[in-house]
Amino acid sequence: MAKIKTSIALDEDLLKWVDTQIEKRRFANRTHAIEFALQQLIEDEKPLARKVYVKPSQDSGMAVAESPGKEYQSQRKNE
Repeated sequence: MAKIKTSIALDEDLLKWVDTQIEKRRFANRTHAIEFALQQLIEDEKPLARKVYVKPSQDSGMAVAESPGKEYQSQRKNE
């Protein structure tokens, strides 16, 4: 995938931490550090999107699987 050059502003302390991690060879450069952080965020959100919730069926007594809807997502925001 092609990379698109962009510009961001970071807190000075955060940038110092990133540069320290580069010196320790955790990241190759600042771009690598930002890409890594964003990829981790994406991966952390995937399990939430895949969860299936089970609730009892009202008419048969059996459980019914359903994906989280807007109601559940708005509840999560309020937690």
